[in-house]
Amino acid sequence: MDPGSVLLIIQKYNDGEKLTEYCKRIASFLDKKDVDVHLVCFGEHEREERIENINLHEFSFKMHGDNYFSWSMLLQTRFMEKIEDIIEKENVRLIHANDWTAVPASLTASKLHDLPFILTYHSVENERGMHNPHSHQISDLEWEGVEEASYVIVHKQKTADAMEVYDLPENKVKLLADENWEEDIFEIYKKVLKVNENLENMEKEALDNENFNAYMGVPTK
Repeated sequence: MDPGSVLLIIQKYNDGEKLTEYCKRIASFLDKKDVDVHLVCFGEHEREERIENINLHEFSFKMHGDNYFSWSMLLQTRFMEKIEDIIEKENVRLIHANDWTAVPASLTASKLHDLPFILTYHSVENERGMHNPHSHQISDLEWEGVEEASYVIVHKQKTADAMEVYDLPENKVKLLADENWEEDIFEIYKKVLKVNENLENMEKEALDNENFNAYMGVPTK
């Protein structure tokens, strides 16, 4: 994997919490491979800080929503602002989002900048029981993320089973349940980046041929 930066997206960074510790394990492994990690999240205060192997980009958000779902959707604008700022300044080569709260902004940034998009679901709404008043909207967001991601990573068989309703292409969902899952994620990163690099080379070659033909006066159609 060519050294560059991976952009991790989670809703909030709190030491000891599941998603934070998950990202810290990924960052620790990537640091050994000379891959820089930037993490974007919501927090109580604005913060730009290097914590262990993570470049933390924390933003505050003062607006309130009627419920958790609407608040999370309002939060996406601030996510996008921070993501755009990092992509402009850093050599970001891949976006890795975590759970539905990170899907809208991460997916938008991926499309805008033609960056590979990886998604980890630590659980899905269908698995949690669809008891939330906004369960269908959340499930729709989860499905959109699944549809657009190059790969969807899960770490529990229960989550993988719950996603069978999506009728996904074979091998799109990667169940990483062993102790060394960081290495598996790194291999997924390398595979996705290789595919993206090949596509970019094909597009460049096609453009070069088109420009050459135009220069030589050869009709392009």
